[in-house]
Amino acid sequence: MLVLITTYLVWIWIVASAASRGQGFVFFAAGLAALGLALLAFRRGRRQVLYRLYYAALVAAVVALLAEAALHLAPGILSGHVANVAYTGYHWHRGGVYTLDPHVGPILLPGVRRPMYWQGHTWMHETNVLGYRGPALTRADVVFLGDSMIYGHGVENEDTVPSQLARLSGLATANLGQQGTSLLQSWMIFERRGVPLRPRRVFVCLHPGDLAETTASYPAEELERLLASPLGSYEPLARPKYRPRARWNPARVWAEELAIPMRVAGVAGAVYRGLRAGQLAPAWRRRGEAERFVPADLDQPLSAPEAPAGSPDRLAWEAQKRALEEVERASERLGARVVAFDLGYPHAFSRAVEALAAESGVLYSPAGRLVLERNLAGEDVYLARDGHWNARGCGLVAGALTPFVR
Repeated sequence: MLVLITTYLVWIWIVASAASRGQGFVFFAAGLAALGLALLAFRRGRRQVLYRLYYAALVAAVVALLAEAALHLAPGILSGHVANVAYTGYHWHRGGVYTLDPHVGPILLPGVRRPMYWQGHTWMHETNVLGYRGPALTRADVVFLGDSMIYGHGVENEDTVPSQLARLSGLATANLGQQGTSLLQSWMIFERRGVPLRPRRVFVCLHPGDLAETTASYPAEELERLLASPLGSYEPLARPKYRPRARWNPARVWAEELAIPMRVAGVAGAVYRGLRAGQLAPAWRRRGEAERFVPADLDQPLSAPEAPAGSPDRLAWEAQKRALEEVERASERLGARVVAFDLGYPHAFSRAVEALAAESGVLYSPAGRLVLERNLAGEDVYLARDGHWNARGCGLVAGALTPFVR
């Protein structure tokens, strides 16, 4: 009986891990409840209930392990949105690349090495003991802030913008870029990991998605509190779902400590969500194609700076402006100069960033516009089907920024 119960627990551990990264504890608890009822029936002489439950769990575990093996041996059987969910490491569950900070939200875990995947592109993610890509530094001449464009989504570490600038300039360069962050989060990452490096130059990459990231990560009341506070006196709290859970929280214990990191986890949910959103079929039809990415939203207007006061767009824009001022304030204390740049598109956003840089007293580089021009001229500077800079694009950005450090 002890062997039966122990192995049953192993089977439902595997099944729950395969069912969901974040909510697998619900399936595990359901398995425990079913076991309790089966043991009660066993004591009353109905032994078949326990045996059937055991074999059902065994079959489900075998199916889950076979599916997991298939995703490791033949990862190409998935594509599009479903493959992104199955193979991504962009999460804070066990096996992911993030942990949670009460103010930043997701922040890169130190000392993590794992393969990454997105939209058919693979690369090796590796963070040093201080929590960023590249060598761990005690002092840096240059620090980069930004989102996935700076982190180097889709490219190896030696091909990122910071790594290529380090080779061109010969200066110690720290890459504090992180996927899915706004400038507001980049500022707080800079306070934690960049200021101790005492850089002389701080490059800040702004992305048109920063506004949406800000409102998704922070409630309006926290942004208003930040804007009403003096510089350097307040860091907003992230939304509750992006803050660390209590040590005893069953979802946290399961997701961060007990669950087996499995590729198959969440695939069923991804298929369901993809079908509802109409994303699944087109993703499968695009599989194997190699479309060259060309930005399609060049003339998209930017209404946020003129939006009504207190509106979500206006709050997000004001928060980005405040974040740039905070980076400038912290850099000025170090004797460092700040250089802002963007993707070069949409044109209205790029012009607004240039104006914001002038208003905030920081330098501006049109590096992103240069890459866009090369793309429109027919050169491959973005990842296919993705839009992040490829190794060539990162090199062009690094070359355009190099004069600012000489």
